[in-house]
Amino acid sequence: MTMGSENRLGGERSMLPRVTTHTLKIAGAILTALYFFGAAVIQNGVLRAPDYTPEQLNDLLAGDAGAMLWAGVASVAEIVGMIAISIYAYLLAQGVEHTSSMKRYALSVLAFALISEVPYDLAVYGRAWDWDSQNPLWTVLAALVTLWIMQSVEGRRHACPLCAVAAVGGCLWAELLRCKFGWGFVLIASALYLLRRRRTMSLVAGLGVSLVYLTAAMGFILISMCDGEKRTVENRLAKYGFYIYYPLLLALMAAWVWMARQSG
Repeated sequence: MTMGSENRLGGERSMLPRVTTHTLKIAGAILTALYFFGAAVIQNGVLRAPDYTPEQLNDLLAGDAGAMLWAGVASVAEIVGMIAISIYAYLLAQGVEHTSSMKRYALSVLAFALISEVPYDLAVYGRAWDWDSQNPLWTVLAALVTLWIMQSVEGRRHACPLCAVAAVGGCLWAELLRCKFGWGFVLIASALYLLRRRRTMSLVAGLGVSLVYLTAAMGFILISMCDGEKRTVENRLAKYGFYIYYPLLLALMAAWVWMARQSG
């Protein structure tokens, strides 16, 4: 972490401490674990919320102080964990800007989205397959393809309307497939990418869109301290370690849910 470093993308100088993209990835990983602790372990494992109708769940919480306490803990964990939404949107925009192969990037996200779906459904719903929502990596893929299209039309005569169409298409894709965090994530990533040459405008636009989520805007505190530079070189193991972390986390959460249900 350094002080007073210059922003390479926008040429602006800030006296805020600077963090690296690697630091943002670690923060995102911790926040993701916190989110799924609330959404999976507590909601599905301890409270068994998917087993109840909304009315039955309300009755349970109203008559059980312990259940109400757990529900409060779950809500706090999920709300804090949602800060990761804006962090990952920023990392995606940076990834598209700096990747040497968009095709390989998209295929990597697609592969891990597929790998993560069953662990996600088991952790959140207690079933190996559920169409209520798809794991967030599908949302990342929708946003990635959107940014890929935007990148491909840059400099063309009708780039602005084409980018708008791409953004709308990405939002529709995320919503129609019921991808977790859906259209909001796509729009945050789109704003950050399209305005990346004007850092202040990019952050303001991304911050504005992120308000569709309760706490995602707080991620811009860390984002504002990052200029996109890695400063540390990630080897291949570290790079794909962050991909592997997600399905592994979901698998561990699913196992935790199973144990919580058995002990209950």
